[in-house]
Amino acid sequence: MSKTVFLLSFILLFGLLYAEEKNKIEVTAKHLESTKTTVTGKGGVVVYYQDSVIKADTASYNKETKILVLDGKVEMIGYQGTKEHTKHMEIDTQSNEVNFEELFFVSQNDIWLVTDKARRSEGNYTMGNSVLSSCDANNPLWKMTFTNSLYDSSEEYMKLYNTKMYFMDVPILYTPYMAFSTNNERSSGLLFPLLGYSEDDGFVYEQPIFWAISDSMDLELNPQIRTNRSIGGYATFRFADSAHSAGALRIGYFKDNDSYIEEHDFPNDSHYGLEFNYESSKVFSGMLPQDYTDGLYINSTFLNDIDYLNLQKTSLEHFGLVPLQQSRLNYFLHNNDYYTGVNAKYFIDTRKEDNDDTLQILPSVQFHKYLTEFVDNFTYSTDFQVNNYYRKTGSTQQQAELRIPLEYSTSFFNDFVNISLGEELYYSKYLFGNGEYANDNYQYYSNFHRAKLFTDLTKKYDSFTHVIQPSLEYFRPGYENEKPLTLDALIKNQPAKEPSLKDLPFAVGVPDEAYLFNLSHYFYDDKMKLKFYQRLSQKYYTDREYKLSDITNEMGYNWKKWKLYNNITYSTELSYIKDSYSQISLRESEYNFSLGHSFKQLPTGDTSVDPTYTTTANDVNLRFGYTYNERIGLTGALTYNVEEASSEQWILGGSYKVDCWSMAASVGQSITPRPTGEATIDNIFYLQLNFIPFGGVGMSSLDLDNRVY
Repeated sequence: MSKTVFLLSFILLFGLLYAEEKNKIEVTAKHLESTKTTVTGKGGVVVYYQDSVIKADTASYNKETKILVLDGKVEMIGYQGTKEHTKHMEIDTQSNEVNFEELFFVSQNDIWLVTDKARRSEGNYTMGNSVLSSCDANNPLWKMTFTNSLYDSSEEYMKLYNTKMYFMDVPILYTPYMAFSTNNERSSGLLFPLLGYSEDDGFVYEQPIFWAISDSMDLELNPQIRTNRSIGGYATFRFADSAHSAGALRIGYFKDNDSYIEEHDFPNDSHYGLEFNYESSKVFSGMLPQDYTDGLYINSTFLNDIDYLNLQKTSLEHFGLVPLQQSRLNYFLHNNDYYTGVNAKYFIDTRKEDNDDTLQILPSVQFHKYLTEFVDNFTYSTDFQVNNYYRKTGSTQQQAELRIPLEYSTSFFNDFVNISLGEELYYSKYLFGNGEYANDNYQYYSNFHRAKLFTDLTKKYDSFTHVIQPSLEYFRPGYENEKPLTLDALIKNQPAKEPSLKDLPFAVGVPDEAYLFNLSHYFYDDKMKLKFYQRLSQKYYTDREYKLSDITNEMGYNWKKWKLYNNITYSTELSYIKDSYSQISLRESEYNFSLGHSFKQLPTGDTSVDPTYTTTANDVNLRFGYTYNERIGLTGALTYNVEEASSEQWILGGSYKVDCWSMAASVGQSITPRPTGEATIDNIFYLQLNFIPFGGVGMSSLDLDNRVY
């Protein structure tokens, strides 16, 4: 029997066999032939099966086995945007199992797969020998091959067995098992390994293991092997406990083998630590008055030596890979009138055997009243702070400090001349502990007077606007009182066997009588964009041997995409440059670069007879980046020591990116602090291949030329 119009005979047959809507199969075709056991459709066959639409050249349904067979150019479109192409498909309408031959599968994220055979049951695919990639199917730059796999289409999660990774047909990785999500969402499983080589540590292999605990938290384990050294690992727990707060906790441990310890003579055979970072922009948001805002910031690191950080392949945010590690806790609460803060700092000097004598700030509490006008032209503010300087060995100190600046301001000659008269009151109290003292307390009170004459002038020209702000300020000491002794006498009166008070942070004393001159001026173009600025400052002391202080001058010039900057401090009395920093930079859409020079020197010997100077810094810093096109980019940086005529740190790298993969490579030289308190200059090679959207494989080579300075 043949017809030339779309028929619904299959709908009637299948509707009698399947009452549930989800299992109903609808078939339409241009031509239909039927026998006692089979129904065959040809030409424009369309099958509506569950949540998919299937197109084929021919369709055949066996009434006895309840199997629907599709042949020819078979294309299946899933409800989640997936596409499947095959030459032969069999659907068991009773069990809902589907079998494919030579299946080509494409996900909604353009990940494709080719397999010789596959079976689908309740949204789960079981596949045989397969090839997978996200590149051009005709000539993929990278691909995965595997002997068998499982794919859950509802979870969009895939498991591969006996997997080989190829890049340009070159095998670069093998793993017996691999699992990943195909929808770019967080999911548990093994991440791509991190590879490296160090002349000192040998071959380095780290295998990240990721656990997506929930939408708001995850755990990453990072065991690693260093063939010349030993094994260790890190664990990182990340969480977001609210819409405005998040944190991360990391712990790690690495144990050196005996031969490595003997060779390097490190003070510790184990390297371990803990890091905790947390930020919240609203801590007690529901309990505060509407005009108050609070926040919490924690960045903490606790470790036994610096190698705890050196051994990490990926690091958390901290205050730098430096020997003196710092931990901070900051909490603040404020509105338009008041500010309250609680701050704590904890220091670990990795160069010491212990930190019993290291001063810690645990904690510092501050209360501040913002500038307030209490009578016309009269303003005041208040700042009160309590600091606790603690350590196990050595003098400790508790300090309370109060500052109250008072100011009267007025203007004359139609606001062309402004005058400010001020008075600042200061009081501090110190309590000493952790030892025997002849005097265990000290208090200090002072005040000083201030007068300022200034103006703010603006003039507009045809093509630019000039703003000039000169000022002259006078400081005069007021009353000063110290109890029970002066600070110098207090330190001298300390028992000889007790720890010294000299390393405690005293900050007392009124400013000397002086005149301060400031000059600032700014040039803006006709669109009010800043083109040039300069800020000049110098003090004149009436009672000091050297009357003139160091003069400071800061200036910057912006011309099109160019920026020029200089900040210099010059000793007027000794006629030498104390420090200077200069930089020129250019930023275009295709390229950018900056060239800077930092210089610093200190006088040595008798400056009144024949002053000599020691240069403590004389470095040239270069950074650049170049984007050849949307695929290719280059970056580089260099720090060059002019005094020693040698480079200290440098790096040169490039990147290449297309739709399905990207690559980054770099070579360079870096400075790494070591547990012995020294540092090494290490040559570095780095290579990172990223296979979109799965991740990447990285490789680095370190310590090719290991020098200690």
